[in-house]
This record gives sequence, C-alpha cells and structure tokens, in this order.
Amino acid sequence: MKLTENTIIQRNPEILTSDLDGEKVMMSIQFGEYFGLGKTGSFIWDNIENPIKISDLVILITKKYTVDKDKCLTDILPFLNHLLEKELIIATK
Repeated sequence: MKLTENTIIQRNPEILTSDLDGEKVMMSIQFGEYFGLGKTGSFIWDNIENPIKISDLVILITKKYTVDKDKCLTDILPFLNHLLEKELIIATK
C-alpha cells in the first residue's frame, strides 16, 4: 500500500513499546527486531495510538515543530512507509 496524506494509520497493538528517556524502543515479535525512535519519531508514535489521517498528523507535527506542511509530509512519508513495511503500524484507506 502506498501511503498518502489521506491514509489513516495507527500503531500495531501487538508491538511492545517502552519509553526510555523520552524516546521509544519497540520490539517486533514477528520480526525479532528492536526499533528505536528519536524525539520526533516518538512524538509521531505517541500520536498514532488511535487511528489518525496522515494529514492530521502533519498538522500536529507542524504545531509542535517549526516545519512547513509540505516539507513535513515529504519527510515523514518514508519514515511511515518503513514502519508499515516492518508492520509496526497499520494503514487503511
């Protein structure tokens, strides 16, 4: 699935997550891999606990960080695609 600003995403509830000094560490049982997220990735992770449209997520990010909406979308889509590829998030149209 190709993610767009209209795609609705949320965390995969089966992923184990821990908070470590404001950053997230996750464990994928299926892949047997650990994943770490920095501050911005952790902010995104915190805001996708419930289903959210990517365009609404971009608005939240631009309110917290000084970034242009289009630049934000361009920057987070590869990140979200990576999370989707590793099945850390679930996406629906």
